[in-house]
Amino acid sequence: MKKFFAENLSVSASSPFIRKNRVMNSSEQALYINLQKNLSDTFIVLSKVRIEDFVEVKTGIAKNERFGLRNKIKSRHIDFLICDLATTKPVLAIELDGSSHNNYNQMKVDKFKNDLFKNVGLQVEHIHVGSNFSDEAIRLRNMLL
Repeated sequence: MKKFFAENLSVSASSPFIRKNRVMNSSEQALYINLQKNLSDTFIVLSKVRIEDFVEVKTGIAKNERFGLRNKIKSRHIDFLICDLATTKPVLAIELDGSSHNNYNQMKVDKFKNDLFKNVGLQVEHIHVGSNFSDEAIRLRNMLL
C-alpha cells in the first residue's frame, strides 16, 4: 500500500490542481481579524485546523478500533482554534455558524464536535454569521482571561 501512494506523488504540468483565491470566506476573515486584534497578545489564533492536529485517540486501544476512531476526526476541522501563546495548548475551539449549520447532516457533525470537545475538556463556542464580530472577540477575550 505504501508503494502505491509513493508512486502517485508526482504532479505534472497538466495537473488537475489549482490554487484557491482565498483561504477564508469573507465572514471567516472578518472574525479572524477581530480575534487577532483582541487575542494575539496572549493567545495564538489558528484557522481551519484539522481536529486530528489537537485531538488524538487514546493509547491502548486495539489497532483496528483506533483506525476507525481516527477516521472520525482526521478529515474534520474547526474554524478557529485559540491556543495559549506560551505553550500552544488549545484553550478554545470556535465554530462560525452560517446557514449551512441548519442542515440536518451539518447539525449531526456539530453535535459530534461538541460532544468530542466536551469529552476532551476543550470549550467550544459557536458564533453566528452576521454577529458583531468585534463584540464577540471582546466577549471571548473576557471569558478567557
